[in-house]
Amino acid sequence: MRTAFQIFTLILLMTFNAVSQPGWFQVRSEGDPLLFSIDLFDADHITAVGSNGLILQSDNGGASWRTVSSAASENLRRVRWFSPSLGILLGNGGMALKSTDGGATWQQLTTGTSVVLFDVHFFDENNWLVIGQAAFEMTTTDGGATWDYQGSGTNNFNEIAFKGDLGIIVGNKGTIRTTEDGGSHWRDRSGATDFELTSISIGDDSTAIAVGANGTILRTEDKGRKWTVVFASIPLSTFRLSGVRHLTRERVVLAGYGGLLLWSTDAGLSWYPQESNTQKNLEALSFIDSKNGVAAGWDGTIMRTTTGGTLAVTRLAGSLPASVRVQESWPNPIAHNGLAHVRIELPHSGTARLRVYDLLGRERKTILSDAMDAGSYTVSWDASLPKGVYLYRLEQNGLSQVRKFTVVD
Repeated sequence: MRTAFQIFTLILLMTFNAVSQPGWFQVRSEGDPLLFSIDLFDADHITAVGSNGLILQSDNGGASWRTVSSAASENLRRVRWFSPSLGILLGNGGMALKSTDGGATWQQLTTGTSVVLFDVHFFDENNWLVIGQAAFEMTTTDGGATWDYQGSGTNNFNEIAFKGDLGIIVGNKGTIRTTEDGGSHWRDRSGATDFELTSISIGDDSTAIAVGANGTILRTEDKGRKWTVVFASIPLSTFRLSGVRHLTRERVVLAGYGGLLLWSTDAGLSWYPQESNTQKNLEALSFIDSKNGVAAGWDGTIMRTTTGGTLAVTRLAGSLPASVRVQESWPNPIAHNGLAHVRIELPHSGTARLRVYDLLGRERKTILSDAMDAGSYTVSWDASLPKGVYLYRLEQNGLSQVRKFTVVD
């Protein structure tokens, strides 16, 4: 029989879910188009680009999508928004498109090159740095009307990131280049890996994380001068990692093939799975803040989160618990793919992990892995598990407790 507390908590959760779904949820999956890039300039306005000049836009957070016509027929590799009005698309054959009206129309720019353009950084609305195939670089000081070309080489430059004066470019064959003076001077920092690096994200003025092929995760704490290899909680060598983004300095999310989504709560030192709710290969990842993010990839798939990829966690009022404790789940039994709720109690602050195991002791899902304050919480999660009997295991600061629950068809 449900207690009054459980009924009250369910009402709160139903209210929460009416405006925001926890974790990751699919907002598009149609046909064959391969989406290479996705970006958003606020929680409602999202743009995705892909094969054969495809441009998709949503003005309502992904609830509906429209195809935008343009002069592009080549594969579009990158979309970047500088502001709600100014956006750039880059792609094969030197293709560059510019919008100054929030994506309603796109004007083709004359770039004077035929190489694949992979990424752009806006120093301001007129000054940009564009990178691409074979270490190609070009800059503009007039919003793309004219260009200066700054060199080329062997390895592709795949992605660029800046935070203040610190800038980092990553590319294939482990290419890493850094600047500490806003782009006036660049230095080669390659050598940490021979694998392709696909994405880079900077946490603060000295820390950054790069990801790439063969499950590669690199981390730096000294402005990119030295890089160390980081290993996740699951084997990643068969996965291509395609995107990484900082939500805060400590909280980082990465995406990859096979629907892989991982997150870190300790600035990239350790990584744990998020429930992605897709098995499609993900090619791109973007966040507008610590909560609102999107991922895109094969078969036109677009995933969305409004909770930073985590499940719903509600802090409960009351006195501090005396011990680490996981209460009985409700409803119990839980319907397959139904929304489940469980109360956890933490007597101290520290990283809390709530995992699900089967009766053979195999880990089946990580529900929660986060730095938590002492207190009581309700955790809501998607019970996407086969029919059977399972165990919750709650751990914090070397203490743990186990609770049994059942999933039914």
